Amino acid sequence: MLFLKRKEELAKQPSIEESRNIDGEIQVAVDQLKGIVEQVNIASIDLEETSASSKEKTNILLEHSMQTAENTHQVALKMSEIESSALHISAFSQEILSNSQTSNEDLAISYDSFQSLQRKFDTLKESHHTLLQQMNQLVDNSRNIHDIVHTIGAISQKTRILALNASIEAARAGEHGKGFAVVANEVGNLANQTSVAVDQTRENLDLILNGINSSTNMVVTETKQIEEGTAELQDILKSMQSFKSRLTSITNMVSESTESVEEQRESIQEISQLLQAISQLALENKEHVYKVTNDLDQQHENVEEIRSISHALIATSEELQSLIHKDSAHMNLNIDRVLIENSKAILSKEIETKALISLNPQVHQKLLDSILSANVQFEAIWSNRLDGTFVYSNPTAALVNAKLRPWFIEASQGKTFVSEVYISALTKKACLTLSMPIMDGNKIIGVLGADLSIS
Repeated sequence: MLFLKRKEELAKQPSIEESRNIDGEIQVAVDQLKGIVEQVNIASIDLEETSASSKEKTNILLEHSMQTAENTHQVALKMSEIESSALHISAFSQEILSNSQTSNEDLAISYDSFQSLQRKFDTLKESHHTLLQQMNQLVDNSRNIHDIVHTIGAISQKTRILALNASIEAARAGEHGKGFAVVANEVGNLANQTSVAVDQTRENLDLILNGINSSTNMVVTETKQIEEGTAELQDILKSMQSFKSRLTSITNMVSESTESVEEQRESIQEISQLLQAISQLALENKEHVYKVTNDLDQQHENVEEIRSISHALIATSEELQSLIHKDSAHMNLNIDRVLIENSKAILSKEIETKALISLNPQVHQKLLDSILSANVQFEAIWSNRLDGTFVYSNPTAALVNAKLRPWFIEASQGKTFVSEVYISALTKKACLTLSMPIMDGNKIIGVLGADLSIS
């Protein structure tokens, strides 16, 4: 309304030139207002996209936080079960260790007992060998006695024969041989008695020899059995020694395992405590995510309000600009259509050289500055990426992003755009805008634009 009232006051002024200047300034102000509104609208769109993306990410984060809290709780429960199992294993390991140590001690006692038994077997074996030697010696002595008895028997047999012969000779001698006959008879009796004694002695010796042989055989058998028992006992001692070594190794392993279980149990307890802390933090994070979600919802509402205000400002600026265009329609402007076509040809030629495809700011600066200096009809020249941002602009563009400007919208869709005449915000003079797409083959990659002065 303020701008309309100002226009009514200016309309009463007698100077047409002054009225045109004031209209130009108003149009520049309206154009600047429109640019500001566009920036606000772009910022609000970006903010809305960011808000929506943040809200989506926050919802995902909330789901993840809830899942993390649940998983952490489940892990904590599993760790409690593992801790309980570790305690059971620790107690079982302690019991195994105690039993292993007791078994080791019992085995040591049994091993000592077997060693003592082996020593007794060795002593018994030596005694049997000594006894066997003595019995062999006794057999030899008995055989010698047997030979002596045999010799005595032979002597007795000869004595008896001699006594018989003496008796015969005494009988022949008659009365003179009676005394000799008595002696011969007594000698014969003694020889007979000796023969009987020798026979009895031989029988006794045979019995003794048989008994010694039987005892010797028994001693030999027992000696073999003792030797076999000693060998078996030695094998048992070797097995017990090996088992003792293995049991000692097992005891050491169980002892180390028990220590490891104790350490693991302590580590599991620490992990369980850490998991509980993490679970608590996850729950707290979930609450913070709830709060952030609420804040983002509020921010989204604020963005909607900003966009609503922006739309209202855009409508107002367009209404002002349309009023100004109506008032300035009577301006007599000489528009050179040939110059416009030549300017379009200059921009098209530069695009066809493919030099702008790189969208490199240094390359664009060099090329666009060269076009601007070589063509006085251009008062500004620039290039944009497809997201609306400027690659290069001379003079520096007052806009940060041009994606809402009609010249950018048309050119980014593959069209060559020629605007209506308007008052330039830079020169405060009438101009129009030319724009066309920058092509890479059949693909649109940017926009080239220029402001053309209208005299």
